[in-house]
Amino acid sequence: MWDKTTDNLWVPDKYLKTGTDDFVQGLPRCDTDGVSAGGGGGDDSGSASNLRTPFDCGQSWTAKTYSKHRPKNAVDFQAPNAHGKNVRSSAPGKVTKVANRGNRSYGRYIVIDHGSGVTTLYAHLSAQSVSVGQRVKTGTIIGKVGNTGGSTGPHLHYEQKKNGTPVRVKLNGVAIKYYGATGIKSSTGC
Repeated sequence: MWDKTTDNLWVPDKYLKTGTDDFVQGLPRCDTDGVSAGGGGGDDSGSASNLRTPFDCGQSWTAKTYSKHRPKNAVDFQAPNAHGKNVRSSAPGKVTKVANRGNRSYGRYIVIDHGSGVTTLYAHLSAQSVSVGQRVKTGTIIGKVGNTGGSTGPHLHYEQKKNGTPVRVKLNGVAIKYYGATGIKSSTGC
C-alpha cells in the first residue's frame, strides 16, 4: 500500500498480506531499488516526482537558477562552508558516468540513470566515491562538493534530465524557482 507524506510524496506504507508472512505473488514490490515511489505520472516537469535533495539530512542550501545558465534548467546549490560536504544520490539508480574534465566545464562530475529516461548530473565535485556500473540507493554518498572545472567557487551544479533533455528541477516534491533562489532543507536520510 502507498501513503502520501506531508511533502506530497508517495512512499511504501504497508504491504497487502494474504494471511501469511509472505508478499502476494504477482503484486509489484515497492521496497527494492529501481522501483520508484510515485513514479513520474503527473509530474509536469518531465522528471521523476520522487527525486530527493542531494545532501545530508537537515542541511540548508540555496538553489539558484539563472536565465543564462547552461544548460538553462540547471541548478547551482550553495551553502556556507559547502566545500567538502557530502553529495548524495537523489534516487535509486545506476552510475553511468564518472568523469573529470580538469579545469574545464563540469570538472569532476557524475551521472546517474534512474530509469524511465530520468538521469541526474552532479558537477564541480572535489571527490567522487562511486564507479561506472555501480547501483546506488536514494541517499548513497557519491562524492563531495567542490570547486573543479569552470567553477568560480564551491557549489554543486545539478541537473535533472528526461530522455536526455534538461528539465526544471523538482526535489522533495517541490519545484525550484526559475529564475531566482529557493531555500531548501534536505530531508534525505532523515
